[in-house]
Amino acid sequence: MWFFENHTNTVEVPRTSYKEIPGLHPNPESTLMPPQPTLGWNPERTWLFVVGTLEWQHADSFSAFPKENRRDAALVEFFRAQGVPAQQITYLCDRRATTTRIQQALETQLAAAGAGDLLVLYYCGHGGKYDDGAAYFASYDTNCEANLGWLVATIPATIERHFGGARALLLADCCYSGCLADAVAQQTRRVAYATLASSLASELSTGNWTFTEALLAGLRGQAFVDADHDHAITLAELAAQLEASMAFAEEQLATFATTSGFNPHIVVAAAQPRTDPRIGGRVEVHASGAWYPAQIIDARDEQLKVHYYGYEASDDEWVAPARVREAARPAYRVGTVVEVQWRRSWYPAKVVAARLGIHQIQYDDYGPEWNEWVAGKRIRLPKR
Repeated sequence: MWFFENHTNTVEVPRTSYKEIPGLHPNPESTLMPPQPTLGWNPERTWLFVVGTLEWQHADSFSAFPKENRRDAALVEFFRAQGVPAQQITYLCDRRATTTRIQQALETQLAAAGAGDLLVLYYCGHGGKYDDGAAYFASYDTNCEANLGWLVATIPATIERHFGGARALLLADCCYSGCLADAVAQQTRRVAYATLASSLASELSTGNWTFTEALLAGLRGQAFVDADHDHAITLAELAAQLEASMAFAEEQLATFATTSGFNPHIVVAAAQPRTDPRIGGRVEVHASGAWYPAQIIDARDEQLKVHYYGYEASDDEWVAPARVREAARPAYRVGTVVEVQWRRSWYPAKVVAARLGIHQIQYDDYGPEWNEWVAGKRIRLPKR
């Protein structure tokens, strides 16, 4: 077990083996390492603030998530292993992540940062919106009445008031997490921001770890994240990997935004050598009588090692090509007349936008405020 201590808390973090996260271990057969690129962040000048809530005091309002092999802890372990000092790491999880403690710990940590430092802030759990449109991340004791939770708008506002550094990388894996980018855009800024979130500001998010796993894959230097094959993974390449994984595996759109001079092309990791062009491919794999979305994480001769999205690394397996196929997803052009399922009924609509295989629709006789992005299983051509 590892312990991270700082001025606000002492948190026990389970050691996470790199092999527990699919595709994150280096290829032991690779011996030729390219020159290491210069990273765009310095671990000694990085401050990590992680809030992971997988259980809640008011269980009738917020359903719990499984804690086994939790990826928020793996993210903390990654930054620790990279050399971020223990006193610059704050990790509040579950019962420790109350609204008051989150705010106090964040203010204290931000005030300790120096000029030019980088803040990495991450949240996973439940996200929501109130009737007035205010978005929140559910702290442990959120009850949506007296305790409104960790209001998203307060995050960049707090950073602007207390952070002595220059850049903030904001990460969120929850419903409506794209509201974090909106909050930054609405804030008067002196800090440069980059935001990566698992969903759009208007959309729900999966309960799987797909977003955080893709984040870890990029930070650990998985070769397939290096889109231009220059042996370096930029923030923009990491964002593209996240967006593609979320669209393919969860049929939802992620959010990526930079403001105030945060360079999207900074190098976040050195890329591992690509030993086979098939590695990184997104496919469907036949198992137990059904087809499952998966990603190829290794390849040897005719065999492919795949990770099933939404499943543990222990379920990774080597498969023959006969069990693998390209994913067949419906594609509709903008303007196509369709039917969309909502609460078990089908409604007439038309496609108004398409992105990464996901379609935004507008319902007939409803205003644009009802537009939404829908998964393939919810959209069809009208029956004749």
